[in-house]
Amino acid sequence: MKTGGKVGFAAAPVAVVLLIVAALQVSEKRVHTTYWDKLGGLWTVCAGVTGPAAIPGKTYTDAECERLEVAYVQKMLARMGTCVKGEFEFHEIKAWGHFAYNVGTARFCSSTAAKRLNAGERKAACAEISRFVYIGKKDCRLAANQCPGIPKRRAWERATCEGTNQ
Repeated sequence: MKTGGKVGFAAAPVAVVLLIVAALQVSEKRVHTTYWDKLGGLWTVCAGVTGPAAIPGKTYTDAECERLEVAYVQKMLARMGTCVKGEFEFHEIKAWGHFAYNVGTARFCSSTAAKRLNAGERKAACAEISRFVYIGKKDCRLAANQCPGIPKRRAWERATCEGTNQ
């Protein structure tokens, strides 16, 4: 989706929220029963939803997952809007939303990438995405660490951020 308009994270329209949710369903496998994510150390359900909504032992329908994912993304974008000011193209919000969904809003807000976004250094901020290829101290670029999806996600996010993969 490309329009001439720009919006802030907190003001992202529902269409952008739905684009992020759709992108997550490609990179994050939707799982209907809550499971313990041993790499992240969190109860997780649907397409990576964590927190109080991920009730251990509960099974969710597709409709419940979609509601949880949309609410999660809306809340996340609102939080992102408190730490990064300015207006962005839709493809940038999609990339940063996908990124923050995966690494967490707190980590996004405290990152060098967020500092660069606030400084107007968009290209340098996009490049920062490639640094987030670790889960704990495990480098996900190494096959032995069994997390090959992380570098793939970062590559997609960076390309989307840079506008080369919309």
